[in-house]
Amino acid sequence: MLFKEKISRGISVGVLIVSIAFPTMNNASAATVSPQAIDFTGYEYIHSTDSKGLTIDWQHTHVNNKSTTDTVSYSVSREAYASANVSVAETFNAMVSEVGVSAEVGWGSRITKTTTISWTIPARSTYTLRYGSRWAKALGTEKYWYRGNVVSSKSVNGQWTYEGYSDSIKQ
Repeated sequence: MLFKEKISRGISVGVLIVSIAFPTMNNASAATVSPQAIDFTGYEYIHSTDSKGLTIDWQHTHVNNKSTTDTVSYSVSREAYASANVSVAETFNAMVSEVGVSAEVGWGSRITKTTTISWTIPARSTYTLRYGSRWAKALGTEKYWYRGNVVSSKSVNGQWTYEGYSDSIKQ
């Protein structure tokens, strides 16, 4: 009798394991199981190099022959822009992120910014006054993936301004 109980329990445990491992065997209304995968479709930016620089848009030499400090103000203009030969804005945004300085305007935009700047010129001195833009450039590769396979790949570059700049240089 003890032997029969052990066999009975063993069969019950075996049925329970099969039921857990294969739930559709016991439940006819269960959804069918199909393979699942993450569909990797989209653009990827791979950064290569970047640089930053300065463009002077306005310049003036001011001579102060007086014995007192002179303050001068000028209305000055510069261009703010963002351009790149990329396929989608997300690639441009990734490019900007890699360089670490934000673009002043959106991809494909170009505007003129005008402001008034004041400089203080010490007595009996000559200074060159300058105003312009700080810019950044980036080079890299844009890849388009479709279902996990690279469909296209091209070299991309972009350039954008990220802030205005002014200084004065003693002559």
